[in-house]
Amino acid sequence: MYIGQMGTNPWLKTSWLNRAGFQQISKNMSNTLPKEHTQQQTKSVNTDRFQLSSSYPRFPNQMKILETPEATQVNATLVAADLRPASEKAYTEEDALMNQYMKQYRLSFVKEGDSYVLDPSKPVKLMTEGQVSQESLDAFRAELEANGLGDEIDWRGVQEDFARMDIRFDNAERFETKADYLASRYAVLKDRIQTQYTGEKLEQEMQKLDGLYTKAKEDMADSYTSNIGGFYEEMGQAGVSEEMRESVLAAIDSKADEYSAYLAENDIYADITGPSRQWLKQDDGYMAAKLRERAAASSADGTNTQMVSQQALFSADDLSFAAIYAKGLSEQIKHPDWDVKEPVESDSALGKYLAEQYRSLTDGMEQADISNEMSRILKDSFEPFIDKFLDALNQKIDHNRERVAEKSWLSGFIRTEYINREEVYRAFAMAQS
Repeated sequence: MYIGQMGTNPWLKTSWLNRAGFQQISKNMSNTLPKEHTQQQTKSVNTDRFQLSSSYPRFPNQMKILETPEATQVNATLVAADLRPASEKAYTEEDALMNQYMKQYRLSFVKEGDSYVLDPSKPVKLMTEGQVSQESLDAFRAELEANGLGDEIDWRGVQEDFARMDIRFDNAERFETKADYLASRYAVLKDRIQTQYTGEKLEQEMQKLDGLYTKAKEDMADSYTSNIGGFYEEMGQAGVSEEMRESVLAAIDSKADEYSAYLAENDIYADITGPSRQWLKQDDGYMAAKLRERAAASSADGTNTQMVSQQALFSADDLSFAAIYAKGLSEQIKHPDWDVKEPVESDSALGKYLAEQYRSLTDGMEQADISNEMSRILKDSFEPFIDKFLDALNQKIDHNRERVAEKSWLSGFIRTEYINREEVYRAFAMAQS
């Protein structure tokens, strides 16, 4: 696997897992606003930066957005929004410009006890990207061209962008994307600090970076362990969670090392020419996107060297495959898609259906070049999955029985006989031979 190169495994396009919910469920602020105002907002093309997440506090008073071209002081509530995923597309100069412009309207917080609340000494101003006039954006660009962003690192922006790096079933397919985002941003910031500072200042800035990076990395590893690892533990794979946790940490560190090594050999800043674009060099989010882009292109040319971690049992490819596979199986257990609405004469078709799914798994692992150990875990998880899947189908049949008990005339029209497990397993085994 090469850094910066996601979504290229052919099994992603051909496998039955494609039906398991690859579409990212991403809510934004407009989902929580009054209908008449959501129509005023344009959909942002910026998929690289993060918005404030639900880990921030909420406020009880109703948010109001006035239809004016500039931000207006309002009595507002911070509406929790799902963070935008780390970029898997180009993060353009226009995206970077809008990102920097919107930082003017970040809410200010002060610490009270163990929590943070809005700073009462500062007025609350709310701005959505749809409200920004082209004239204001052009004027802001002119200021950046003249003055730049300054040498100080925007640590608040880094902290917010590193927030909510957790891996859940609903974003399982974004594991490697998030890992690449975190690793590339770290590499760019580390390079900037080591180039820009010396002595005590260098040490202080690196401590800040390492602290934020470590927390984000551990959040990702812990959530992966709890959700994805926990699923495989339930499928009888004892001890796999801790092995996955260590592998997640190692995979991110390995990517960060790869990006740092690429930076040491390649000047990604040389691509930014002309005096009007020099401020982009101080936008570490933008430069991280350029690093991923350049590294991916280098990988495609076959010129990138791959650094393999000796500490990890599983590779990033293993972890990515396992996450998406767990998501698919989990969805099937929660929402079993086999039809139990009508009586059937045989359950052998269900066994053949599961055998086809198992073949798709084995074919997918071969195409994705999954390690032998991960292959074993996934294969050994399939039979326990079948048991839970059949349990879920029988729960639906329980519901059918309740309906028949209430309305006897439904008898004969909906299935009330439990799944014949012996017949399912017999058909499954025969299909494998």
